[in-house]
Amino acid sequence: MAKIIVLGAGLVGSVMAKDLAEQHAVTSVDISKKNLDSLAEGIETVCVDISKTDTLQELIQDFDLVVG
Repeated sequence: MAKIIVLGAGLVGSVMAKDLAEQHAVTSVDISKKNLDSLAEGIETVCVDISKTDTLQELIQDFDLVVG
Protein backbone atom coordinates (compact mmCIF):
# COMPACT_ATOMS: atom_id res chain seq x y z
CA MET A 1 0.00 0.00 0.00
CA ALA A 2 1.53 3.25 -1.15
CA LYS A 3 1.14 6.63 0.55
CA ILE A 4 -0.23 8.93 -2.17
CA ILE A 5 -0.97 12.63 -2.06
CA VAL A 6 -3.34 14.13 -4.62
CA LEU A 7 -2.91 17.84 -5.29
CA GLY A 8 -6.34 19.32 -5.89
CA ALA A 9 -9.79 18.01 -5.01
CA GLY A 10 -11.80 19.43 -7.88
CA LEU A 11 -13.54 17.49 -10.66
CA VAL A 12 -10.46 15.47 -11.66
CA GLY A 13 -8.55 15.33 -8.37
CA SER A 14 -11.52 14.10 -6.36
CA VAL A 15 -12.12 11.17 -8.74
CA MET A 16 -8.43 10.24 -8.69
CA ALA A 17 -8.36 10.36 -4.89
CA LYS A 18 -11.46 8.17 -4.57
CA ASP A 19 -10.16 5.59 -7.06
CA LEU A 20 -6.69 5.45 -5.51
CA ALA A 21 -8.13 5.20 -1.97
CA GLU A 22 -9.57 1.79 -2.81
CA GLN A 23 -6.07 0.27 -2.59
CA HIS A 24 -3.80 2.94 -1.09
CA ALA A 25 -3.50 5.44 1.74
CA VAL A 26 -4.56 8.72 0.12
CA THR A 27 -4.30 12.31 1.27
CA SER A 28 -5.96 15.05 -0.74
CA VAL A 29 -4.84 18.68 -0.65
CA ASP A 30 -6.87 21.66 -1.79
CA ILE A 31 -7.33 25.31 -0.88
CA SER A 32 -11.10 24.77 -0.94
CA LYS A 33 -12.61 23.26 2.22
CA LYS A 34 -15.82 22.69 0.25
CA ASN A 35 -14.02 20.46 -2.26
CA LEU A 36 -12.32 18.49 0.50
CA ASP A 37 -15.58 17.97 2.38
CA SER A 38 -17.07 16.22 -0.65
CA LEU A 39 -14.49 13.41 -0.59
CA ALA A 40 -15.27 9.92 0.65
CA GLU A 41 -14.47 8.76 4.15
CA GLY A 42 -11.04 7.22 4.50
CA ILE A 43 -9.30 9.96 2.53
CA GLU A 44 -7.21 12.27 4.68
CA THR A 45 -7.59 15.94 3.78
CA VAL A 46 -5.37 19.00 4.13
CA CYS A 47 -6.74 22.47 3.44
CA VAL A 48 -3.76 24.61 2.45
CA ASP A 49 -2.53 26.88 -0.34
CA ILE A 50 0.27 24.99 -2.11
CA SER A 51 1.22 27.80 -4.48
CA LYS A 52 4.31 28.49 -2.35
CA THR A 53 7.18 26.11 -3.15
CA ASP A 54 8.29 25.75 0.47
CA THR A 55 4.81 24.73 1.59
CA LEU A 56 4.48 22.20 -1.22
CA GLN A 57 7.91 20.65 -0.63
CA GLU A 58 7.27 20.26 3.08
CA LEU A 59 3.87 18.73 2.46
CA ILE A 60 4.91 16.06 -0.07
CA GLN A 61 8.14 14.83 1.51
CA ASP A 62 6.61 11.83 3.33
CA PHE A 63 4.66 10.42 0.38
CA ASP A 64 5.58 7.67 -2.09
CA LEU A 65 3.72 9.27 -4.99
CA VAL A 66 2.50 12.78 -5.79
CA VAL A 67 -0.40 13.15 -8.24
CA GLY A 68 -1.28 16.53 -9.66
